[in-house]
Amino acid sequence: MAAGCNIGAHDIIFAPHCQRKNKIFNTLLKIFALWALLIPASAQVYKWADDQGRTHYGEHPPTGRKAQEVEQRLANPAPAAGKPDQPNWKEKDLQFRGRRIQAEQAETKQEQEQAAALRACNQARDHLAQLKAARRSYRLDENGGRVYQSDEERLAAVAQAEGLVVQHCR
Repeated sequence: MAAGCNIGAHDIIFAPHCQRKNKIFNTLLKIFALWALLIPASAQVYKWADDQGRTHYGEHPPTGRKAQEVEQRLANPAPAAGKPDQPNWKEKDLQFRGRRIQAEQAETKQEQEQAAALRACNQARDHLAQLKAARRSYRLDENGGRVYQSDEERLAAVAQAEGLVVQHCR
């Protein structure tokens, strides 16, 4: 067994020259299998009509009849004349990304609006609490002097602040 590669299928190949022969055999086997698969794909197809007007297709043209060779196309067929072209995957991906960006922008805008509404509600509540807690409130006149509110003015300010709370805190 020193010179040859007479090894059974269950034996492990250790000799380098046997491994080379095995690789060449496998490569030739793959080429032959690929060639065997491609031969039927290159066959010519013929089209003809019989006496009743029925159309037939075959690999060999009939004897005594006129037959046309059918062009074989391996690519996708063209879209129907009435249908618009379907967008390819790149266009679909761009459309999807655009919709996703719009949705994220709309969500961000909605979150910002909700945060602003919450701030306005909290400010209205704080103002109302300050008005209710204050015993006497005042405003400054043109000269910087204090002008104290009457009880009616204070109650009107509290009512106005309560209206703002109702408006902003729904």
